[in-house]
Amino acid sequence: MRYEVVEETGEWIVRSEGSELARFSDQDAALQDVATRLRDADGSTPASLSVRYQPKAS
Repeated sequence: MRYEVVEETGEWIVRSEGSELARFSDQDAALQDVATRLRDADGSTPASLSVRYQPKAS
């Protein structure tokens, strides 16, 4: 299972395999959601997590 936490317009979006799973107002809540999903997942399949931040305005 591959998870991605993406910062977009002030929200943190949790995605997996191209589908949006949840939205959060803060990064900690989004990462906690992914941690819970990983704990509940089948441990016999590999999992990965990536985090993408919104570029800072110059």
